[in-house]
Amino acid sequence: MKATKFIVLALLLLLFSVNLYSQEWVLAGNVTQPGLTPSVSVGSPNVIWIAGGTGTPKIFRSTNGGVNWEVVSTTGITQELTCVAGFDGQMAIVGEGIVNGNARLFKTANGGANWVVVAQTGNNRGFFNGLAFTKDNGNLYGIAVAERVYRTSNSGENWIELNSGASGVSNAQNSLIIIDDNFYGFGLNNGAARLRLTTDNSANWTTQQLNITGSYTSAVAFNTNKLLGIAATSTSMPMIARTTDGGTTWNSINIGSGLTGTVYVNWIPQTSVIYIMGENGGMKRSIDSGLTWITMPTDSVTNLKHFDFVLNNNIVYGYAVSSNGAVIKLVDTLSTLTGISSNNDVPKQFSLGQNYPNPFNPTTGIEFSVAKESFVNLTIYDALGREVSLVVNENKKQGKYNVSFDGANLNSGVYFYILKAGDFSQTRKMILLK
Repeated sequence: MKATKFIVLALLLLLFSVNLYSQEWVLAGNVTQPGLTPSVSVGSPNVIWIAGGTGTPKIFRSTNGGVNWEVVSTTGITQELTCVAGFDGQMAIVGEGIVNGNARLFKTANGGANWVVVAQTGNNRGFFNGLAFTKDNGNLYGIAVAERVYRTSNSGENWIELNSGASGVSNAQNSLIIIDDNFYGFGLNNGAARLRLTTDNSANWTTQQLNITGSYTSAVAFNTNKLLGIAATSTSMPMIARTTDGGTTWNSINIGSGLTGTVYVNWIPQTSVIYIMGENGGMKRSIDSGLTWITMPTDSVTNLKHFDFVLNNNIVYGYAVSSNGAVIKLVDTLSTLTGISSNNDVPKQFSLGQNYPNPFNPTTGIEFSVAKESFVNLTIYDALGREVSLVVNENKKQGKYNVSFDGANLNSGVYFYILKAGDFSQTRKMILLK
């Protein structure tokens, strides 16, 4: 009898392990009437927020990985919601939709017991339909999009309106990206397939032609190095756009059949892993920065409207929500997918890597490691020792980082970049060749 119980227990543990690391989407419960375009945000492996509604706002939260879903109070919020950013079990931001103006962003710091208005659009300035934050630095920097672009540098406490040069042109729901305080953008939803992007914290904006069909750019994602990116429209499938030079040029790639309708995409920070989802329930994954794709089962769930991910201890946790209320969950281990560990593995020493590509024109990536939380300074100098760019100048947590340097305004020649963190200092040489 004891042997039989042991065998049964072993089989159960094996099944649990296979499910946990099976690299497949599984049903993680249901929420009630989330609306036609619900949005989901993953704050941690076990904390997920969903916002939506039809005519009236709906907010749901799980703090145990989707096992249970709680209906969160929406006191003070009057419109249905079209975007959400959940930081943890207590803190989240939601944006009002539908209205043509005076839409509001609300923030809670106590799990929804109270919601405080932190931003509002003006008259006839549309509604908030996109929120994005830099998860790998504690959600410090973020952008929100209505018919204008709004930016925060303190986790959504305060917002400023930016001049993106695209007034009156809203983006598709949640098709926006932010890598750091300087690099962010959003997809446009009329005209040709286009992306509006800034690489210098809104000092300058460019409109990039994606060279794919469609006029509703619903999917945008970039690698942390700011050089590699992909984008798609609601009608471009099976074609997506891909860039390797920070968006200067875009080429089309056929990812194969299986995805239809509006699509969304998510690039896991500091990795080569990307997910793309179609509202028909189709899902694909790339482990080589968008060059090749495989189809993933989604437990027969259709009408998927949004998905989000978080990377924790070399494991990717993903959640997707359907307009009928079904929520599916993914647990992907990076070592199983790629055969290597995440770039987020904890470094044991400070280091500065050689930039790539080198020589470069005009952008290149620079990797560095921070062994313990420190104030980090990464500066570029010309051959005469004159400072030409301050790339990083902020406190960084322990980890590995990859930043992009743009030398478009510099002349060809030899340059030096120096990393300083506490008592550590290292210098490397790079060549700009135009």
